[in-house]
Amino acid sequence: MKNKNKKLLKGKLQNKVEIRTAAERMIIKQLHQEIEQRKDTERIAQDALNYAESIINTVREPLIALDQDLRVVSVSRSFYSVFKVKPEETVGQLIYDLGNKQWNIPKLRELLETILPKKTTFDNYEVEHNFATIGRRIMLLNARQIERGRGKEHIILLAIEDITERKEIEKGLEKAHEELQELAAELKRTTRAKSEFLANMSHELRTPLNSINGFSEILYDETFGSLNEKQKKYVDYVLTSGKHLLLLINQILDMAKVEAGKMKLALSSLPMKSLLNEISLLVADMVSKKKLHMLLEIAEDLPNIEGDELKVKEILYNLLSNAVKFTSEGGKIGMRAKKVDSEIKIVVWDTGVGIASENIGKIFEGFFRVDTPYSRVTEGTGLGLPLSKKLVELHGGKFSVESDGLNKGTLVWFTLPIIPRKVV
Repeated sequence: MKNKNKKLLKGKLQNKVEIRTAAERMIIKQLHQEIEQRKDTERIAQDALNYAESIINTVREPLIALDQDLRVVSVSRSFYSVFKVKPEETVGQLIYDLGNKQWNIPKLRELLETILPKKTTFDNYEVEHNFATIGRRIMLLNARQIERGRGKEHIILLAIEDITERKEIEKGLEKAHEELQELAAELKRTTRAKSEFLANMSHELRTPLNSINGFSEILYDETFGSLNEKQKKYVDYVLTSGKHLLLLINQILDMAKVEAGKMKLALSSLPMKSLLNEISLLVADMVSKKKLHMLLEIAEDLPNIEGDELKVKEILYNLLSNAVKFTSEGGKIGMRAKKVDSEIKIVVWDTGVGIASENIGKIFEGFFRVDTPYSRVTEGTGLGLPLSKKLVELHGGKFSVESDGLNKGTLVWFTLPIIPRKVV
């Protein structure tokens, strides 16, 4: 009986030891798991730290991380390079003490101590400071306040962009822009003064030339005595040259008047159908001499318009004479006119030398002449088209020139309102 009890007691003791051993093993296992988890967490944290530091050091602009007491936690390599400081003089230091207190900048204090606590982010905060080591710098600061963990302390990430050179360039560009504006204004004043001078000189230039042409006509008509054949031929040369010179002077002076804002329109009711036919007769002699074919398509119901008769005739004569001038012998020129809504549209076309695409935009520049075999043997100021365009626009109309290229002819169209939208 005693042996049986001993055996039973021994069994119970062994069971207790086994139970305790199992519990200890479980505790030890749990401890091992916790240790491994901590190692994993530390490894993850270290990996994250290494990753963050790699990013920071890759960024070209200086970056600096501060703790909640504004002490330096870490900085990027570019920070050391740009601001000429060493790691042992930076990490752990109060930001204001960096570089022998060079960073004790009032605007930086305002950002970190006043603005950032109220806002978790701040962008494009401009700070200007004169550093003892690198001189005057203008910096653009971007700040982010980041929570390290739930309920834990914050860190501040501060990005610093040196915009000193950019500001200098901007300042230089602004100065250059101001100088260009002043130069443009001066050129405008000079151009206006020139135009006003020419406009005011119109009487002085035209009067003597009108006298020359007038007396030449009297001589040519033999009013005060007959001329021999050679004398009459020479007088004819004088008269022809005088009329041509007067035309050139009139174009220059008219352009000057337009540019000076002194051109006025003498409006009256114009019978456009008869006026167009009249101008076509003026160039008929030139058309005949060059053996050109002139085609007219003038609508029967073409209405009268309110316009300046002399100016409208000048526009039409300029365009038709250009068509004749730049069309070779045996070619064609033409004129079409019809009513379109509240205006009339007039088209003058030719089969002549045409205009190269690169010159379309230049033909409205004063005194520009397209270099062609015809331009070398024809006279003119190059003001016919630009002056015609300005006179059309003074009437409130539109003006356009079209050409498919050299030797493919030219088409000019313009509109004149029946009742002018703008009376100048």
